[in-house]
Amino acid sequence: MYELNRVRLYSIGPAGARYADTVLDLRGVGEPVPEPVPQQIGLFGEDPEGPQRRPAPAGVLFLENGGGKSVLLKLIFSVMLPGHRNTLGGASSGVLRKFLLADDCGHVALEWQHTVTGELIVVGKVSEWRGRQVSSDPRKFAELWYSFRPGPGLTLDSLPVAERINLADQRARGRRRTMKGFRDALTETGKAHPYLDLTFEDGHDRWTEHLGELGLDPELFRYQREMNADEGEAAGLFAVKHDSDFTDLLLRAVTDTRDTDGLADLVHGFAAKLGRRAELTAERDFTAGSLDLLQRIVDCTTARESVRETHRTAERRTRRLAHALATRAAAERDRAQDLAIEVAAAASAVTAAEADRTRHSLIVAELTHRHATLGLAAATAEAAALRRELTDARTLHSAWQAAEAVLRHRAAADRVARVAAAIREAELDAAPALAARAKAAGALARALESAAVAAETRADQEELRAEELQSDGAAAQAEATAAATAAQKARSEDEHLRQRLAEVEQETQAAVEAGWIDADADEPDPARAALFAADAEKAATSALEQARAAAEQTAARVRETSALAAKAELAAARAADAHTAARRALGGEQRTAALLAAEERLADLLSLTPYQEGAEEGEGFLTPAVLDVNADDLREQLDQAIATAERTLFDLRTAAAEDSRILAALGDGGLLPPGPDVLATVEYLGEHGVPALPGWRYLAQSVDPADHEAILAARPELVDGVVVTDPNSLDRAREALGNAALLPRSTVAVGTAASLIAPITDEPAFFLVPPNPAMHDENAADGERRELRARAMAREEHIRELAARLGHDRALAARLASWHASCPPGTLAELAEAVQAAALAAESAAAELATLRAEHAEAETDHAAAAAIHEDHRESAQRARRRADALAGLAFRLRERANWARRRRELTEDAAECDRRQAACAERARTCDEDRRAAQRAADDARRTARTLRAERAEISAGTEIIEPDEAPASLPALREAYRAASQLYEKVGVGADLRAEQARAEGDEAAAAAELDRLTNKVRTRAEELLSSPDGADGPARQAAAARAEGLVATIEARSATASEQLGRLRGEVERSAPADGAECHTELPEDLVPTDPEHAQTLLRTATSLLAERREQVETARLEYADLQRTLDAAQSAAADFDEAAAGLRDGLRDNPEETEQSSDPYLGGLAEARSAATETRRSLRAAATELSAAELAVRDAADALIRHANAARYEAVRTPARQQIRELPAATLPDHAAAWAAAFAPRLRVLSDELAQLERNRGSIVDRLRGLVESSLATLRAAQRLSRLPDGLGEWSGQEFLRIRFEDPDHAVLVERLGEVIDEATRAAVKKNSDLRRDGMSLLLRGVAAAIGPKGVSVEILKPDAVLRAERVGVGQMSDVFSGGQLLTAAIALYCTMAALRANDRGQSQLRHAGTLFLDNPIGRANATYLLELQRAVADALGVQLIYTTGLFDTTALAEFPLVIRLRNDADLRAGLKYISVEEHLRPGLPAPQDPEGPTIHGEITATRMFKRPAEPATV
Repeated sequence: MYELNRVRLYSIGPAGARYADTVLDLRGVGEPVPEPVPQQIGLFGEDPEGPQRRPAPAGVLFLENGGGKSVLLKLIFSVMLPGHRNTLGGASSGVLRKFLLADDCGHVALEWQHTVTGELIVVGKVSEWRGRQVSSDPRKFAELWYSFRPGPGLTLDSLPVAERINLADQRARGRRRTMKGFRDALTETGKAHPYLDLTFEDGHDRWTEHLGELGLDPELFRYQREMNADEGEAAGLFAVKHDSDFTDLLLRAVTDTRDTDGLADLVHGFAAKLGRRAELTAERDFTAGSLDLLQRIVDCTTARESVRETHRTAERRTRRLAHALATRAAAERDRAQDLAIEVAAAASAVTAAEADRTRHSLIVAELTHRHATLGLAAATAEAAALRRELTDARTLHSAWQAAEAVLRHRAAADRVARVAAAIREAELDAAPALAARAKAAGALARALESAAVAAETRADQEELRAEELQSDGAAAQAEATAAATAAQKARSEDEHLRQRLAEVEQETQAAVEAGWIDADADEPDPARAALFAADAEKAATSALEQARAAAEQTAARVRETSALAAKAELAAARAADAHTAARRALGGEQRTAALLAAEERLADLLSLTPYQEGAEEGEGFLTPAVLDVNADDLREQLDQAIATAERTLFDLRTAAAEDSRILAALGDGGLLPPGPDVLATVEYLGEHGVPALPGWRYLAQSVDPADHEAILAARPELVDGVVVTDPNSLDRAREALGNAALLPRSTVAVGTAASLIAPITDEPAFFLVPPNPAMHDENAADGERRELRARAMAREEHIRELAARLGHDRALAARLASWHASCPPGTLAELAEAVQAAALAAESAAAELATLRAEHAEAETDHAAAAAIHEDHRESAQRARRRADALAGLAFRLRERANWARRRRELTEDAAECDRRQAACAERARTCDEDRRAAQRAADDARRTARTLRAERAEISAGTEIIEPDEAPASLPALREAYRAASQLYEKVGVGADLRAEQARAEGDEAAAAAELDRLTNKVRTRAEELLSSPDGADGPARQAAAARAEGLVATIEARSATASEQLGRLRGEVERSAPADGAECHTELPEDLVPTDPEHAQTLLRTATSLLAERREQVETARLEYADLQRTLDAAQSAAADFDEAAAGLRDGLRDNPEETEQSSDPYLGGLAEARSAATETRRSLRAAATELSAAELAVRDAADALIRHANAARYEAVRTPARQQIRELPAATLPDHAAAWAAAFAPRLRVLSDELAQLERNRGSIVDRLRGLVESSLATLRAAQRLSRLPDGLGEWSGQEFLRIRFEDPDHAVLVERLGEVIDEATRAAVKKNSDLRRDGMSLLLRGVAAAIGPKGVSVEILKPDAVLRAERVGVGQMSDVFSGGQLLTAAIALYCTMAALRANDRGQSQLRHAGTLFLDNPIGRANATYLLELQRAVADALGVQLIYTTGLFDTTALAEFPLVIRLRNDADLRAGLKYISVEEHLRPGLPAPQDPEGPTIHGEITATRMFKRPAEPATV
C-alpha cells in the first residue's frame, strides 16, 4: 500500500486560486521504511542523506478560509477519481474546466511511497483546451492520465512541463509544453529509460483499472468524495437509520464489484428462464402427474383385460372340474356294486376258518393235559427216590456223630478191664509188666501197620472215586453249558422275535397315525389296509397314466398355441416395426417440418404464428401441414427476400466504405497533416533556416475561420502548398528548393503569408471539390467526424442485422429446399396414411396376438395344471406304492406274528427246559464236585492217617517183636490205650493208691459212656461201630472230616427234595388246570399218532399242535380282516360317490348364473376325496377371487380416469394452456381409457423436454445460488473481520484492546442459507421478468438482499464506542449516532468507521499484512472536532489501522495543530498585473531540527539553531 509523499500542481486552478508550480512535500516525517529497496540515485548522482523515511502519517494543509483548500482537494481527487461527475463536493460536472485557462496545460501529479519498500510511484493528470480556446463544449476539454516510477531521467521534479528545464535545480523554465508535447517528451524519456514503467491512459475506466493494478485503490476516494461533500461534514457518509444500512454501506465499500457484476450477469443470463420456472414447473408437474395417471389408466386397463381373461379361464376350469367330479362319482358307484359281491364271499370264508380253529384248539388242550399228567408221574417217582437218599444221609450223619460216644465207651471199658487186670497182677514183679508192655506194643504196632495199610487202600479208593466224580462233573458241566447256550440262543431268538413284534406294533401304530390304517376300528387291520393300499396303488397308477396322457395332450396344445403365438408375435412385431418405421419416418419429417415451421421468418412470410407444440391449423399457426402446402411459395418469397437483401447489403457496404474513407481522412482528432511532398518541402526549408509552414497549418492557425472558404476558393494551390512566414526569405527558399531537386509527385506551391491572405479581387475560373474540413477547421472536423461515426455505426448495425438476416434466410432457404427435395408435396399426407394403415395392421396383429397369447396362456395354465396334476398323481402313485409296499410288508409281518408268537412260546419253553436241564446238570456237576472234593478230602485224610500211623509206629520201640495175634485184633484206640496203660503199669510196677484211683475213674468213665450209648438207636450204634472200623474212624480229624461230609450231604439232599416238592406241586396245578372242565375224561379223542408216551414226546406233540392252532387263528383273523376291509371299502365307495356328486353339484351351483354349456365327456377326477374337496374349494375361491378382481379392476379404471380428470381440473394448473389438458377436461371419463395410451406416448417426450429444461434450470439456479452463497458467506466473514480489525491499540484507557465496532448476527445453517438464497434468486428473477428490468446493473443489491436473507429475521446489530473525554466503554447503536453523539464525536466516529472500512477493504484485497489502508483527505474537520482527546483518538485509530490522515483547515489552532507531525502552511497571493491569485507553500512545520536553508525557498523567520544539555553529576553514595 502507498502513502502520499508529495503533490505537484502546475499551471492549473481557477483565477482566484492558481497553482503556478507548487509542491506539497510530506516526506521525511514518518517512521523509517522497514524494508527499503536500493535507493534510486538522483539525476546528478548525489547520495541521499540518512535513512529513508515514510511520509507524515498525518498532516494538515493550512490555508485561510476562501483561499482554495477545496480547489486543492478537487484537483487531487481528479487524479484518483477521474470523470467530471466525480468532482469533489458535489459540484457541477464542469467545475474542473473552470480550473483551466485557455493557454494552460494543467498538471496535477501525486507521488506515492510504498509503506514497506519505500518505492515511489507518480500518477498524474494533464488537461488542456483543444485549440487553446475555452469552450462550453466538454468535448473541447482534453484530459490525459499517466503514471511512472521515478528514477534517473525522470522524477516528480523533472516532469517536462516546460520546453526548457534548468538542469541545475530542475525547475520548470521556458515555454509551457502542450499536452502533445508533454506526452511526446515523456514517451521519449520512457523509451530511453524502460524502468520508468511509463503508462498513458485517456479513458476513465481504463485509468481506474490501472490505479487498482498499481495498488492505489480509487474506490476509497469515492467514499472520501462523499465525506467531503460539505466542509466538515464527513459524518454524512455514515448517517444511517438502521444497522442494516451500515452493513450494506460497509459491504458496498468492501466487496469487489467484479464479483457482483459477474453474479448479476449470470442471473441476467438466466433471468428469463428462471422467471418462467414456476410456469414450467406447473406444466412439468401437470405433465408428470398426467403421465403417471395415464400410465395408471393404461396399466389398469391392461390389468382389467388380464383379469377378465383370468375370470373366463377360471370359469372354464370350474366346469371341467365339475364334469370330472361327476364322472368320478359314477365310477365310484360302479365300483361299489362289485365290492358288495366280494363282501358276501368274504363272510363265508370267515365261518369256515372259525370251525377249523375250534377243532385245533381242542387238540391242543388235550395234549396239554396229557403232558402235565405224564410230567406229574415222573416228578413223583423222582421225589420218592430223593426221600430215601435223605434218610440214608441222615443215618450216616447221626452215626458219625455217635462214633465218638462209642469210642469213648470202648476206651472206658478197655481201661476198666486193664486196670482190673493190672490190679490182679499187681503183685507180680516187673517182668510181667515189661512183657505186658511189649505185648501191648506188638499188638499196637500190628494194629498201626494194619490201619496204615487200610488207610492207604482207602486213600487209593477215594482218589479213584474222586477221578470218576470229576469226570462225571465235567460231563455234567458240559451238558449244563450246552443247555445254557441253548437257553441263551432261545432267549436271543425270542428277544429278536420280540423286537420284530414290537417293530410290527410300532409300524402298525405309525401306519395308523399316518392314516394308512383305519384308526376307528377296534383292532388295526394292516391286511385290509394293505389291500386298500394295493387298490389305491392300482388306482393311482391308472390315474397317473391318465394324467400323463392329459399332460401330453396339454403339452401338445401348448406347443401348437406357442407356434401360433410365435407366428402372430412375428407378424405383430413386423406390423409394429412397420408402424414404428412409418411413424418414425412421419415423425422425422414432421420434426423437420416443425423445426422449419417454428422459424419466425417463415411464419412472417405467411403472416402466421410460428409453430408451437400442440398447435392446430385453425388457430393461425404455421403447422407442418401448412408448411407442406406453401413450401413452393415460401421458397419463392425467400429467394426474393435474399435477392433484395443482397442488393441492399451491397448498397450499404458501398456507402459504408465511402464513410470509412471519409472518416479515415478526418482522423481521430486535431488537423490532418498535409501531403508528404509538402512536409518534405517544409522540413527541407527548416533545415536551411527558412521559416515555413504547410499552407493548411498556416490557414488554421493564422487565418480567421470565416475567411477559410474564400481563401480556399481563391488560392487553393498555396493552401495545399508551403507558406514562408518571413517574406524576406522567399528568395532563399526558391534557391534552396531549386538546388534540392526534391522532385515531388504533386504540385507544391510556395509563397509568402501575404500572398495567401492578400485580398481577393475576382472570382476564380475554377471550382474546388469540398476539401476535408479537418485540414483547417478542428470544430468542423469534430462535427463531421461525429456525424460520420454515428451514421457509420447505425449503418454498420444495419449491415450486421441485414447480413445476419440474409445468412439466416439463406440457411433457411437451403433447409427448406433440402426438406422439400426429400419430402415433396403430399409426402406428409402419404406418410400419415401409411402410419394409419400400419397402425390398423399393428392393432389387428396385436389383437390377434393377444387372442393367441390368451389361448397360449390358457394352454400353458392347463398344461401347468395338468403337469401339476401329473406331478401330484406321480407323487400320489409313489406314495401309494410306498404305502402299499409298506402295508404289504406290514401285513406279511402281521401274518407271521402268530408264528413268531408261537415260536416265542416254544423258545420260552425250550429256554425253560434248557434252564431246567442246565440247572440239573449244574446240580449234578456240583454234587459230583462236592462228592469229588469229599472223596479227595477222604483220600487226603486217609493219606494223612497212614502217615500219622506210620509215624506212631516208628515211635514204638524198635526192639518190639511183632507177633501175629491168635484172637481177633482189638481196635486201634484200645491197643493204643493198652500200650499206654502197660507202659504206665510197667513204670509203676506195683499196685498203689494211684492204681486204685485210676480204676475208680475208669469205671466212672465207662458208666457215663454207657449212659450216652443208651440214648442212641441200635441202627445208629451199629452204623457207628462199622464206621469206627473204617479208615475214616482211625483218628479224630478223620472222623470230624467224615462227619462234616455227612452233614453236607444231608443239606444237599434236603435242598433237592424241596425243589422236587415244588416241581411236584406245580405239575399238580397244571394237571388240574388242563383237565376237562365238564368232568369228561378228555377234551377230545386224539389220533394214534398224537397220543404221547412220555413227557418229552408229549411236549413235542404239543408244540406242533400249538403251531397249527396259531395258523388257524391267523387264518381266521385274515378272513375277518378281509371281510372288514371289503365292507369298509364298500362303505367308502358308496360315500365317495355321494361326496363327489355333492362336490360337482356345488361347482355347478357356482356356475348357475352363467349360460349352461353342453355336457362333454371328460376323464374322471383322479385324486382322492379330500383332494377333490380341496380342488373344488380352491376352484370356487379362484372363481370368486377372479370375479372380485374383475370388479376391482373395473373400479380401478374408473378411479384412475376420475383422478386424471380431477388432476386436469386442479386450480394450480390454470396456467397450463395445453390442448391435451382441455381435452382431458372435456371428454367423458368412460372414453379416457381409449385415449390413454396415445396420450401417454405423446406426454412422455414433452415430460422429458420439460424435465431436462427444469433440470438445467435447477443446475443453473444451483450454480447461481452457490455463487451467491459464496459471496454471502464472504460478506458475513467480512463483517466479522470488520469487528476484528476495529480493535483499538493500548494506551486508550478503557478503550485499550476494545473493538470499536461490534457487529452481531446469527450464523445461518447451510441448508437454511441455501433455501433462503434460492428464494432471493427466485424473487429477483420474477420481479425482473415482470418489470422487464435489467439485472446486470443490480448485482450489489442482489448480494445485499442475500446477506439480509442469510442473517434472518432477527437482523444485524451494529454498535460503536462513544468517544468522550474519559474514553468510557459505552456502546451506542450505529443508527443512533446522530441522536446521541455531538458533532465532534460524530465526526470522530465517522473517521474511525472509515478507517475500519479502509482497513477491511485492504484486508479483502489481500493487503492485511501491510497494515496500511491508504490516505484519508478531509476538508476542515478540525473546525468541527478540535478537542485534543478527539484528535488523539483519530490519530490512534488511524495509526492502528494504517490510514494516513491529510486534513485541510483554515483555523490556526495551535493546540489542535500540535497533534499533527506535519503542518504545511499555504498562502494565496494576488498577481495584480495578471489579475490572478497564486497559492504557494509558505512553510513546512515538522518536528525535529531545521533543514538547511534553501536560498530560493521561503524565508524562515524563526528557528532553533543550537541546543545545549547539562547533566547533573551523580551524588556520591553515603555509607
